[in-house]
Amino acid sequence: MKKLGLLFTMMIAASLMFTTNVTAQTSENTDVGAKILTAMTIVESADMHFGTMTVPSGTAEVDLAVGGTVSTLGALTLLSQAPTSQAAAYDVTGDANATYTVTLPTNGTVSITDGTTPMQVIDFLTSTIVALDGSGDGSFTVGATLQLADAQPAGTYTGTFDVSVAYN
Repeated sequence: MKKLGLLFTMMIAASLMFTTNVTAQTSENTDVGAKILTAMTIVESADMHFGTMTVPSGTAEVDLAVGGTVSTLGALTLLSQAPTSQAAAYDVTGDANATYTVTLPTNGTVSITDGTTPMQVIDFLTSTIVALDGSGDGSFTVGATLQLADAQPAGTYTGTFDVSVAYN
C-alpha cells in the first residue's frame, strides 16, 4: 500500500510538471487602422440639351434619355438642326474601385427661361454607373423631361442645375 501511495504521489507530481498555468484572464493583440479616401472630383464633360423643336400646339413633353436620345409626347416636332439633343455627361475621379452616389436636383424641378418665359425640367435620372474603375476613374450621364406649355414662345431657353457625387 505504501508503494501504491508513493507511486500515486509521484504520478501527481509528474503531471503537475507538465501542466500549464491556467489563469482567469487572457489577452489578444488586435490590429487597428483607418483609410482616408482621395477627395472625389466631378467635371462636366457635356451640357444637357433637349435639341431644337417647333412651337407646340398644346402642352408637350420632350424626354431626354441618359443615352441622349429624345422622344416626345404632344404636338411638336424635333428638328435635326443644331443644337441637337444630348444628355449631360460627367467625369468622376477618386479612389480605385470605390462606389459612389449621384445627387440630382433635390426638388426634381429646374426652371429654364428665355429671359421672360419659363419651362420646367423634371424627372432627372442618371445612368447606373456607381463605381470607379481600378484607376479611380468613372463617368455617368443625366437625362430629364422638358415640359412645354401650349404655344410655348420661340426662343433660346437656358438654366442650370446642380449635380454632386459622394462616396458610399
